Amino acid sequence: MNSKNNLRFQQTEQAIRTVFIKLLKEKKELSKITVTEICRLADINRTAFYLHHKDVYELLQCMETDMYHYFVSLFTAPCSQYSLRERYLRLFNFLKENQDFYRVYLNNQSHPQLLDYTLFPEIQQRVLSSGFGGSLEYEYFQTFFITGLTSMIQKWLNNNCKESEAELLHILELQLSFSQKTLSLFL
Repeated sequence: MNSKNNLRFQQTEQAIRTVFIKLLKEKKELSKITVTEICRLADINRTAFYLHHKDVYELLQCMETDMYHYFVSLFTAPCSQYSLRERYLRLFNFLKENQDFYRVYLNNQSHPQLLDYTLFPEIQQRVLSSGFGGSLEYEYFQTFFITGLTSMIQKWLNNNCKESEAELLHILELQLSFSQKTLSLFL
């Protein structure tokens, strides 16, 4: 029986995803990718594809969901498990390992967003308890931060991850420090 825990099922899923990412890189548009083409390149029949996904749009959605679950597990892990620096390093490492997918994914979104502010409950709690303001102010801060972080990651991916994960974290820290200094000029 071919179930999700079955090795053959998992190998077929991996072949589908590998071919899909390759086609995304080549064609750059989801609408130009067909199930027939994925099946031909993955050396599977259409029935096998349809056991996994109903179409290429649902395939993309599954990949997004799987990767989002990784982000959730990374940023909602207990504080004692990883420091915030370690979490960002792990995030950058994950993105680098999956750079083909994320490069195409972020470049094909009209408003790319890699993360959302609900992933940062620990940070939200610290910021709100520090007197930053209310939850509305925090939501605006998170929108600003996540949009900037996503754009920074997109630039890094488009440059083929030339900087190491540690260098990217250092750049992020510099940006946060610079933003804080710039903001103090206006207050």
